[in-house]
Amino acid sequence: MCGIIGILNSENVSQTIYGGLLSLQHRGQDSAGIVTHNGEKVFVKKNTGLVTQAISASDLDMLSGDMGIGHVRYTTAGASDLQNAQPFVITYPFGVAMASNGNTINYPELKKYLKDKGHVELTSKCDLEAILGLFIHELTEEMGESQDIEAKHIFKVAEKVMTLVKGSYSLVGLVGKHGIVAMRDPLGIKPLSFGKKNSKKGTSYIFASETVALDTLGYDFIRDVEPGEVIFIESKTKALHTKKIVHAKHAHCMFEWIYFARPDSTINERGVCEARLNLGRELAKLWDKKNIDSVIPTPDTSRTAALTFAEATGIKYREGLIKNRYVARTFIMPKQSLRADAVKNKLNAIRSEVNEKRLALVDDSIVRGTTSKKIIKLLRKAGAEEVHMLSSCPPITSPCIYGIDMPTKDELVAGNRTVEEVRKELNADTLTYQTAEGIKKAIGCSDLCMACLNGEYPIEGSKDVIEKMGGVRKKERGETTDSKL
Repeated sequence: MCGIIGILNSENVSQTIYGGLLSLQHRGQDSAGIVTHNGEKVFVKKNTGLVTQAISASDLDMLSGDMGIGHVRYTTAGASDLQNAQPFVITYPFGVAMASNGNTINYPELKKYLKDKGHVELTSKCDLEAILGLFIHELTEEMGESQDIEAKHIFKVAEKVMTLVKGSYSLVGLVGKHGIVAMRDPLGIKPLSFGKKNSKKGTSYIFASETVALDTLGYDFIRDVEPGEVIFIESKTKALHTKKIVHAKHAHCMFEWIYFARPDSTINERGVCEARLNLGRELAKLWDKKNIDSVIPTPDTSRTAALTFAEATGIKYREGLIKNRYVARTFIMPKQSLRADAVKNKLNAIRSEVNEKRLALVDDSIVRGTTSKKIIKLLRKAGAEEVHMLSSCPPITSPCIYGIDMPTKDELVAGNRTVEEVRKELNADTLTYQTAEGIKKAIGCSDLCMACLNGEYPIEGSKDVIEKMGGVRKKERGETTDSKL
């Protein structure tokens, strides 16, 4: 679940992209990068760490031009190092740069395809490099000796990419001096919004993973890039060309609304905050009215669901946990050891709100159980008499191979356990999970990817690669033994 942004025809484009990446920082904290083009030359800066660590003020001055793309990385494949940081750039023959959000499940096949076509050996373990290589190869084949790239060429190449690449992806790219391109996988698993604003240079266009980037930069939301669609905007004329390449049933990732996206964003024209408020109401329908003193959320993404749960049940809402805002998101940290260490410093109990209290603890989801188990222990140490755990997401029982870093079943606390067994593992007095139907009602959409809940993968061949991808990911994360919690 990375964050991507692409902007065309903007003054100080590097600073604008930088601001957009800050608003998308919650989507990835392993690395950040920006690529710009001034009509003659490509400029690149990327580094590991948060946006503020990876890119300096002097870097922004160097990144000249009026169009560019940016990326914040959440590692789901490859190591968390500079070699795998995005965007990727291939300078010959057209000077194409690309950034992506998603995960390719047929990466080995793409590598072989490129090798058979005589493409240079890939240097990273990031699947985007294969997608970019494919894009360049097909564009070179399509163009022949010509250098005058037009929308029809981009559409032809996009059709080939969507045919060969299996998995989830939203992409933004710079096609040399010719313009900016955006495309989204046929199922629409990963989000991508599209907007514009008027500036001194005329109309400026933007693509971003979430609408919050548009809001913070002053762009008006036009619409979401449709699943299976490609959009190409010419840099000289600002002419906008769109084409729906593939028509398929949609499968939007439900985890965007539950956890990943910011509450002030809109994903596929459905408000994230509204969905989370609805999740709390749906969760309240499952509550059996135990004698509880207060409802407390696990900061921060569960606050909205906890509020409406409290309203619907008539139980007092209280803040019982304080988050250290200088500790980054623990769920998207690349290693279990890092997540466990970070949880120790992330939260602390407010003793006056916890001591001798019977608590309903609301969290957005329970994935590995790392955070939940430690929080319950923390609350009991602070004097809580009872801790009743509630999750606004159903049990996560199956791996995700589409861009969330939970690729193996054995690392999921509910992967091989019943609800009662999970309750005992977490040491909660009771455990209440949201239902799949509750998710659909809360989001207001039935076209969701819920493979991590029910094992029904929307992309053909997914089950065949799960075990292999899980083993590879474990090695990349430096895990030699199973780590369930």
